Amino acid sequence: MGINIKKTLIALDLGNNQVKVKSKKTGLIVMPSALLENKYGPTLYLGGEPDNIPSLYRLRLDKEEKAYYFGETLASWGKSNVNHWERSIGFKLKRYQGKTFQMIALFSIARVVKELEIRNPILDLVTGLPSKDFQDETKEILPTLRKLFKGRHTIYVDDVPISFEIAEVKFYPQYIGTVVDNSYRWTDHHLTELRENFSEFMNIRYGIMDIGGGTILSDIVDGLNFNLSTAKPDSKNGAHRLFNHIIKEYSVSSSQVDLMLRNPNEDGKYIINQKGMSPIDLTDKVLEAKALYTTKVAKEMEKTFFEEDLSAESDGINLDKIFLTGGGTYIIDFEQLKNELQNSYVVPDQFTEQQNFIEILKHPETSNVEGYFKLGAVSHLGEFIN
Repeated sequence: MGINIKKTLIALDLGNNQVKVKSKKTGLIVMPSALLENKYGPTLYLGGEPDNIPSLYRLRLDKEEKAYYFGETLASWGKSNVNHWERSIGFKLKRYQGKTFQMIALFSIARVVKELEIRNPILDLVTGLPSKDFQDETKEILPTLRKLFKGRHTIYVDDVPISFEIAEVKFYPQYIGTVVDNSYRWTDHHLTELRENFSEFMNIRYGIMDIGGGTILSDIVDGLNFNLSTAKPDSKNGAHRLFNHIIKEYSVSSSQVDLMLRNPNEDGKYIINQKGMSPIDLTDKVLEAKALYTTKVAKEMEKTFFEEDLSAESDGINLDKIFLTGGGTYIIDFEQLKNELQNSYVVPDQFTEQQNFIEILKHPETSNVEGYFKLGAVSHLGEFIN
């Protein structure tokens, strides 16, 4: 008779701008994909010691001297030093081999383990990659990540060692997380049972575009037959393109722009506050940048989902719908996007004449990680073994 080892399921989505991690115990945790070196810590806090700030932690790898601040409240407590944030923005194998990416990945898991109240827990991890990285022709990316995650780890959190073992790692193409999140619903708040709800994706051929911080990822999928999906070339026209439109005219960082876009003031204006300087009102510039970026996204759609079919002299695109997801959806003008597609010379009328031909899926910033967690549950990983 086999021995049942108690394990915990964790889902991880490490984006260029945000990292999302989930467990049954902690629920969903969203943090900036950024580290702030320990030496910048003392100027972070107004009237309090760093260790007393909720949801902000000082972490370091085992045997590493250099420590970093990381956590949910880095965006608020660390914004005065946002120019010193270290991010993992990058592409392909180089990104996954980078020290910053690897630290954020392990720190995110340690952030969850800290709350589990289990000594030396054994974990099952589910995460996702852009489809092209998942298919990686060099066959180097998945082994690199498996080597990073699998096995025993000790991370120092506020100088206290936290140890855990990752027993199993499951990788999926990124878009599957979004589709699964929108195809399964928990039947209760205890996350004990999932109910299927496939109606939105059944019997249609659809494009799914994930607008991230660094990239735009696109796939064409037939219903729920994921094995036959077509991964389109990754585009580097992620949200950072909009950020750069603002950065090039002002002495601000991409992290400052991201924080500003997510937090307009009560009058709906976009203001950046800088040390020793008067606040800068960038509202007009932001609206201009949003319009330009929305046009860029529309062009990406034309190129990705329509131009290839037309150049092949087909009778029009064989596509029923486009779904949008990803953190970058919050910076586009959706009505402008629909209008540009409707007035495009490339997009066939029979596509845009369909009702709701384009749709932003629910919870676009977090649906990937929610889907990964549900994939782990239906695969009987972690505590869902039965």
